[in-house]
Amino acid sequence: MPLTRSEFLRLAYDLAEKSNINHRFNKEKRTAGKDFFLAFKKRNPDLASRIPQATSLMRATGFNKPQVDRFYDFLQLQEQFGFQASQIYNADETGVSTVYKNGKILSVKGKKQVGKLTSAGRGNVTAMLSMNVTGHFIPPMFIFPRKKWIRMVV
Repeated sequence: MPLTRSEFLRLAYDLAEKSNINHRFNKEKRTAGKDFFLAFKKRNPDLASRIPQATSLMRATGFNKPQVDRFYDFLQLQEQFGFQASQIYNADETGVSTVYKNGKILSVKGKKQVGKLTSAGRGNVTAMLSMNVTGHFIPPMFIFPRKKWIRMVV
């Protein structure tokens, strides 16, 4: 799991204390200081502060051998039944969180994608998009968090 700046500074303090290393860290706050952090980044130029992409646990564990096998089984069905490209739609959804914003974390420089697990909270709006190879698309659908509906009797 990636470290935030404050977690990193607390970890540096704990390491110095347990290793009996002389230090000038803040003993009241039990944390290393801003100068230590900047000097550490200067000594380790391959590290950078980055804002991670929120990655749900389901997405992180969803790409595996059984899922890939299912995909290729589907392709064989396509050939077997002779589906045309215009009959097969690719659908994907994306979630927009309205609740939580990630802070910066430490990561190796040059890394294109940095993720951090988040919970699937109730503050998400989902946008569903679907299109086939021929360019036909279904208008986007927005799915809002569930609400209790009151049935009206007329």
